[in-house]
Amino acid sequence: MSQIEEQELIRRTLRGDQDAFESLYRAHFPRTWAIVAHRVWNREDVEDLVQMTFMRAYLGLEGFRGEAAFSTWLTQIALNVCATHLRSRQAWRSWLNAVSDPASEWAWEPSRAADPEEVLYRKECQTLVRQAVEGLPDTCREAVWMRHIEDRSYNEMMEELQAPMGTVKTWLYRARRKLKEDFQQIEGIGM
Repeated sequence: MSQIEEQELIRRTLRGDQDAFESLYRAHFPRTWAIVAHRVWNREDVEDLVQMTFMRAYLGLEGFRGEAAFSTWLTQIALNVCATHLRSRQAWRSWLNAVSDPASEWAWEPSRAADPEEVLYRKECQTLVRQAVEGLPDTCREAVWMRHIEDRSYNEMMEELQAPMGTVKTWLYRARRKLKEDFQQIEGIGM
């Protein structure tokens, strides 16, 4: 696609032509996917982050000045989306490490009078929960953390994750469904 064609599609998009943005999307999707997939390896996360990249591009298109190519601008958005995602993922890992650290304030401490079997059972459950949560796709894990650990509202989550309400709810739904499946399997093996 030539730069002139691209500029015309941008002008049409700004006038409300959805088909014009769809053309930009189709033209730039493969490169954007590759950029995101190179940094984030979980397929569901890649899908979510590519969607978020194009959503931000669409919403911020009025701010595109045309000083650089549209592809350069879109690449920068994708890199920013990935960087935000990876930073939050690092924070999540720090929290998980704290939970699994016996000296952490988050760790469950048995009382002296606790039944040894109960102590062992709780420790095993704690380990299994941590492993199940670690196994979630990054976006789902981040949504669970914000909603259930930080007790954030959906509006706060939308703002920080820069994702629409439907996307945030989808991430939470996927996480809950996956955790439920994992816990049902654990229950099935006698845990």
